[in-house]
Amino acid sequence: MNRFRTYWRPWLLLAACMGALGAFLVFNLQREHERIETVERERLTNQSKVIEDNLSRQLVAINLALESVMAELPYWAGQPDGHERAIRRLKSMEVSMPSVRTFLVVDAKGTVTLANREELIGINVSQREYFQAPLRSLSQKTFFISSPFKTVLGNFVINVGRTIVDPNGEFAGVVSAAVDPVDFEILLNSVRYADDMRSMLVHGDGKIFVSQPALVDVIGKDVSVPGSFFRQHLESRRPVSTFDGIAPSTGDKRLPVLRTIQPIELAMDKPLVVSLSREWDALFAPWQRDVRNQLLVYALFVLLSMAGLVIYQRQQLQQRVVNQRLKLATEAANVGIWELDLKARRYHWDPAMFDLFGLDPKTVSALNDDWQQLLLPGELQRMKDATRATMKQGRPFDLTFQIRRHDGQLRFMRNRAVLYDDGSGAPSRLIGTTEDVTERKMREADLRIAATAFESHESTIITDGRAGILRVNRAFSDLYGYPAEEVVGHTTRMLQSDRHAPAFYAALWTDVNRDGTWQGEIWDRRKSGEVFPNWLSITAVRNDDGVVTNFVATQTDITLRKAAEEQINLLAFYDPLTSLPNRRLLHDRLHQAVIRAKRENGRLALMFLDLDKFKPVNDEFGHSAGDELLKAVGQRLAACVRESDTVARIGGDEFVLLLPSIQAAGDALRVAEKIHAALRQPFTLPEGQQVSISSSAGIAIYPEHGRDEGTLTSHADAAMYQAKTAGRDRFVLFQAAD
Repeated sequence: MNRFRTYWRPWLLLAACMGALGAFLVFNLQREHERIETVERERLTNQSKVIEDNLSRQLVAINLALESVMAELPYWAGQPDGHERAIRRLKSMEVSMPSVRTFLVVDAKGTVTLANREELIGINVSQREYFQAPLRSLSQKTFFISSPFKTVLGNFVINVGRTIVDPNGEFAGVVSAAVDPVDFEILLNSVRYADDMRSMLVHGDGKIFVSQPALVDVIGKDVSVPGSFFRQHLESRRPVSTFDGIAPSTGDKRLPVLRTIQPIELAMDKPLVVSLSREWDALFAPWQRDVRNQLLVYALFVLLSMAGLVIYQRQQLQQRVVNQRLKLATEAANVGIWELDLKARRYHWDPAMFDLFGLDPKTVSALNDDWQQLLLPGELQRMKDATRATMKQGRPFDLTFQIRRHDGQLRFMRNRAVLYDDGSGAPSRLIGTTEDVTERKMREADLRIAATAFESHESTIITDGRAGILRVNRAFSDLYGYPAEEVVGHTTRMLQSDRHAPAFYAALWTDVNRDGTWQGEIWDRRKSGEVFPNWLSITAVRNDDGVVTNFVATQTDITLRKAAEEQINLLAFYDPLTSLPNRRLLHDRLHQAVIRAKRENGRLALMFLDLDKFKPVNDEFGHSAGDELLKAVGQRLAACVRESDTVARIGGDEFVLLLPSIQAAGDALRVAEKIHAALRQPFTLPEGQQVSISSSAGIAIYPEHGRDEGTLTSHADAAMYQAKTAGRDRFVLFQAAD
């Protein structure tokens, strides 16, 4: 019975400890899962507030613009040139508010009477929701938000509007603004901080208006189905709601936060709802990896503990040691036995010691200290210090050191010894063993390297402490094109491109040696010679003494991400039809040009140009022919100016030219004359049609006609209007009215 208890009691104790450790592990993992979810919900909520603040400001600004138009309608109606004044005002509002694509004034029958785009005047929009909703309501205070609808160009837009009521309280029409989705796309994309993050703007009716990243299949989709996140959020009447589950719009499991955008300054008939969400699997992927790793470590710990207990119990049963069995054991284990006579300073070795050190017992010196010449620098002093400590303190001697044998092998040796005295209490001998632990050290190093290097399935390089490549994985070969045998033994310098100066690499390695890690964007070169961008992470591996023994580097190809960033920049700042700068980029370049002209006391010219006879081309040959004509016009305009000048398309058949450096107004007039002549030459369309057009242009000069962007823009537009009213087919330099 006692033997039974002695055997099973440690196992019961081990089981209790492992159970408690497992419960603690599960508890911590659950808490970490809850923490990640809570932190992510708070982060999404904060980002949604950023969108709410920005959109609220834009909606309030648009509402103020619509109110100003309503206030000026009676004044324009009483002026002989009121119609022209109104159009100029609407165009200037378009310039000052890039988030608005079109301003419309519609009469009680649904006919457009005023617009910043003159081609829209006379069109009947009575069937549009942004006309019908104010007509049904007759509310002067309501700010109407139309449901997203598809334009003739296939783009989804929304219209916002206010009701016009005559002095008798009767419905008199609508003033409306079409909101450009590009600004909303940029705003929604700006708050995304993860590739799996999705941001959407949804109309109060449930239709998706904008999505980032752009998901063509979901734009215009109705997400107000019963039980959807959108429906639950609106029914709760909370400003912000959080959920988790399957998203109806895409069918994947997500963690969404929905926020209602309905500024208190506006009496909106329908709200807008912003939805920010993270993909569930991507969000918790690091946590799941931690779960797997911790469970693996736990399982290994349990197995090692069980193995250790088994070994311990076996050792308890086998504690009978005799000299002969000890000798056999040391020989079998490749362990040598030695003795140091502390008085004579002479070493006595058994045959196994000479084999371990690769020495010939017939050629060694009388003191048998030749082995000290095999020690690496610094090792002899460590051994002397350890011997002194053993002699002074009487503690066992235990030291691992390195030697380089005559055959060139670098080996790790472990000395363990016990101090003996001569009977009078004075130490006289050290008797110990030497064991070759090279393979064990290599295994330990391999385990440390493997634990660091192969946590990721990305391209991985393992080097020694001097950046010499020791090992690469398959992903590295796929990424760089080098088989392992072509890079092992070389340094990582073979992967460097000529994109970075030597100072860059020097700073990189300084950071790695100081902090133990570095990550960032870097350009490397493949075997084919192709240079590509990748995201590089370097981690230093240190031994027990804190010395760097290896480096582990992972690389991720970010070519597609860089291309996506360039594409987003192109969409944000260039006209998709002509590839010319758009209104936003033009505004930025004009701002910089004015600043430079002020600083250098220079001059610049701003030219507004509108095509004459463009509408007949559209009407006769179709919009595709009109688009080809606009492309050809853009090419001719670019050919008439310098590389430092800017040719921009700001909408329809309207172009703007910025000449940032001129000597006098005559320079701009010569460019205008060149452009005027170029555009009068016939155009041949892709299907063989020949068309002829002309142009009307207005020119404003800095500083004569304005010292800021707004004034120059207004005066150039006014000069263009003068050219049109004077009979078109001409260019006019701005002249202030007498």
